[in-house]
Amino acid sequence: MKPFQSHLFVPAITSALILSSICTYAGEHTTKMGEFKQIIKLEASAITEMGHPVSINPVVWKEAKIEKFLPHGSSVKKGDKLLWIDTKALDEKIDELTKERVKQKLSLESAELELMALKVSNAESLAKAELEYKRFLEDYEYYKKVTKPQKASDSEYKVKRAVDYLSYSQEEMDQLLKMYEEDGLTEETEEIIIKRAKDSLTSSKRMLDEAEREASYEKKVVVPRNDLDWETAAAAKETAWELTQKTLPLASKMKELDVDKLQRDDENAEEMLNDLIADRKLLEFESPADGVVYFGEFQNGKWLNESARKVIVEGGLVPATMNLMTIVPRDAKLNFSTFLTEKQKHLFSPDMTGHLRLESNPWKTIPAKGKLASAHPNFDHQWLVSFSTQDALPADVKVGAKATITMVAASSEKVLSIPVSAVESEPDGSYTVRVKMAEGDPEITKVELGREAGDTVEVLSGLKDGQVILTP
Repeated sequence: MKPFQSHLFVPAITSALILSSICTYAGEHTTKMGEFKQIIKLEASAITEMGHPVSINPVVWKEAKIEKFLPHGSSVKKGDKLLWIDTKALDEKIDELTKERVKQKLSLESAELELMALKVSNAESLAKAELEYKRFLEDYEYYKKVTKPQKASDSEYKVKRAVDYLSYSQEEMDQLLKMYEEDGLTEETEEIIIKRAKDSLTSSKRMLDEAEREASYEKKVVVPRNDLDWETAAAAKETAWELTQKTLPLASKMKELDVDKLQRDDENAEEMLNDLIADRKLLEFESPADGVVYFGEFQNGKWLNESARKVIVEGGLVPATMNLMTIVPRDAKLNFSTFLTEKQKHLFSPDMTGHLRLESNPWKTIPAKGKLASAHPNFDHQWLVSFSTQDALPADVKVGAKATITMVAASSEKVLSIPVSAVESEPDGSYTVRVKMAEGDPEITKVELGREAGDTVEVLSGLKDGQVILTP
C-alpha cells in the first residue's frame, strides 16, 4: 500500500468542501469501518514507437504541389511512391540552369585567360617603364655632371679664343703699321696687306662680340631653360613611373576581383543546380521501408494527424520539415499511451499492474505495465505513461485503438471513510463534519483526513464507527 501523510487533502476537493459548507444538510451517513481502495482509471490509445517518418526539407524549391497520393492505411514496399508531385516548373528550371552553366563556365574560362594575359602584359609594361625611367635618370645625371659643365666650359673657351684671335689680329695690325711707318712708303701691296689685317681685326672683334653674346645667352637663357626642362621632365617621369607602379597592379587587381566574382557566381550557380537536383530527388517521395501508411506522426504519446490530413489533398502544398506520413512496420509492437494528472501521478508506481480493456472487447482484461516517459510534466501539466503488454494483442488491434486501464494504487480492509461532500473546510485549515446528536442541533466536529478514493475520503481521527453525520 502506498503511504500517505495524514494532512494530505487535494485542493480540488477543498473547493468542493468550501461549497458544501453553504449547502443545506438533508442527508445522513452512518460511519463504518470497511474496504478502502484508491483506483487510477485511464483512457489510453495504441501507439507505436517503430515508425519511419516521411518529410522533406528542400534547400531551394519550396513549391511542392500534390497531384495524387496513396490513401491512409495503404500497404507499401520500400521504394514505393507515396506522393506524386507536380515537378514541371522544377524540371524546366533545372534544364534552364544546366544550359546556363555551359555559358557561365565559358565566360569564367575566358576571364581567367584574360587575367593571365593581363598579368604577363602588365609585368612587361612595368619592366619597360622601369627601364625607361632608369635611363632617363641616367641621362639627367649625365646632363648635370657632364653636359651642362661641358657646355659652360665650351662657351668660356669660345670667348677666350675670340679674345685671343682679337689680340693676335690687333698685334699683327700694330706690327704691320709700325713696319710700314718705318719705311716711310706704302706700296699697293702693303696697302692690301694692311686692309686685310684691318678686316681680320674687325672680324675678330665681331667674333668676340658674338662669342660673348652666345656665352651670355647660354648662361642666362639656355642653361636655366635646360635645367627647368630637365627638372620638369624628371618630375613628370617620376609621376608617370609612380602611376605606372600603381595603375598596372590596380588593373590586375580589378581583373582578379572580376574573376573572383565570376568564380563565386559559378560556384553559387553550381550549388544552386545541385540543390535543385537534390530537391527534385526528394520530391519522389519514396517509402523508406515496408509497412503501412499512416498520415501524420507519432509524438509524445499521441498520433498527430490533423495537420497532415489538411495538407495531403490534391493541389495541396507540402510544408517543409512537416512529417506528412509515418510508415509503420506490419510487425510493429503497440504500446498504449495515456496521461496522468498530478493527483494520479502522486498515486502511480511502475510496480503496479494495469488492467487493460480494449474498447473493441471490454470483457477481456489484459495485464499491462506502465512506464513514465519523462520525469517532468508536459505543457498541460500531465505526465506521459506508456503501457506495454506481455500477452499478444488481438490481430485486429491497430494504431489508434482505444482502451481503458485501471490500477489499484492502495487497498485497505478496515478504514473509516466518509463522503467528501460531508466535509467542511475551516479558515484555520482544519476540516469539520456535522455529527447528528440524539437531541438538539448537530455537533461540529474536527476530523483529521487521509487518503481520498473517488467521492470518499479516509478519516484518521475525530470520528468513530457507527456515528451519523449530515450530508448535503
